[in-house]
Amino acid sequence: MQASKKYRESINDRFLNFLGDVILQPYSIFRHVWKQAILLMGMITFGASIFIYYQALDPLSAIVASVSTISTIGFYAPPLGSMPSLEKVLLILIMIVSVGSAASMVQGVVTSVVKKELWTEDLDEMRIKRMDKHIIVLGYSQIGRYIAQRLIEMGYKFCVITRVKENIKELQELGIPFILSDLKSPVDALNNAKINTASAIIMALENDDTNMLFALTAKFMNESIRTIAINNDRLLIEGMKKAGIDVVLPIYSMVGSVAAYSVISDNILGVIHGGDNALAGRHIVQVEVRDNSKLDGASLKEVQVDVLSIIRDNKMIRFLTPDFKVIRGDKLMCLTDHESLKYLNQMNSTDNDQ
Repeated sequence: MQASKKYRESINDRFLNFLGDVILQPYSIFRHVWKQAILLMGMITFGASIFIYYQALDPLSAIVASVSTISTIGFYAPPLGSMPSLEKVLLILIMIVSVGSAASMVQGVVTSVVKKELWTEDLDEMRIKRMDKHIIVLGYSQIGRYIAQRLIEMGYKFCVITRVKENIKELQELGIPFILSDLKSPVDALNNAKINTASAIIMALENDDTNMLFALTAKFMNESIRTIAINNDRLLIEGMKKAGIDVVLPIYSMVGSVAAYSVISDNILGVIHGGDNALAGRHIVQVEVRDNSKLDGASLKEVQVDVLSIIRDNKMIRFLTPDFKVIRGDKLMCLTDHESLKYLNQMNSTDNDQ
């Protein structure tokens, strides 16, 4: 299996990501432990005030004594026999509450540093906020993965909206900006993906109803956005078109057509769905001219099939005339229907096929 390509960004974006990394990592860590930190600081201050009041320590010494008590280091310990009962009770309360808080804060810091996804989510949000004229990919299933890889190869800026937490690690390894959403609120998810400046959205979920809901919401939030939706249920194709989706791709119907046409051809490249009625249902096929076939030496007007281009000696010939003759080894890129494909195969047959 070919290795997945990583998402590419400009030097300026990479520099801004580095700055964001430096700034956001401490902020994200603090965001996960701020409650414990405030509680711990409160306990340290409260403990210091006790030592100032009962032991007559100066403020700095009182803070040292408080930290020593809370951390159980025992750096400062006044004689228990001379301590008032109330002071003992208060110190016991501080140790019970603050020791647990300190342990929780330390664990939170370690978790935030070790689990990179806890703070890189903030970085991804910042990356998406800088995007303009980008593409939004809704869903990161098998189809979503292929779409993302193709967009990377084409050099487009895009982000992914996914509800599957298990996808986060892969998205981070590939450097793809993403939004983790439960998809219950299309408005929130699309706002986080900066729908107002996006140029297109591709709905690649396996649920057509959710695809349609996000398409309608996207059009409402950004009238000029181009919407492309994967269709999984053929009964909903017309409904998706009437909903205003610009391009509806009946993925399983297309795969089924390619599989069916492949019965009579080894080189079906694709099937045309939608568009003008004259094109609907036609398919693009590549045929290599065989030696001693009727195609070998025939002119294009004799072929009687729409030939789009010819590959000869690894070079593409696009400007063709009716008198152009094809020779063995030529690869014909043709636009055909079922009957013309059968006719083309008959012309490309040899006596050995009889």
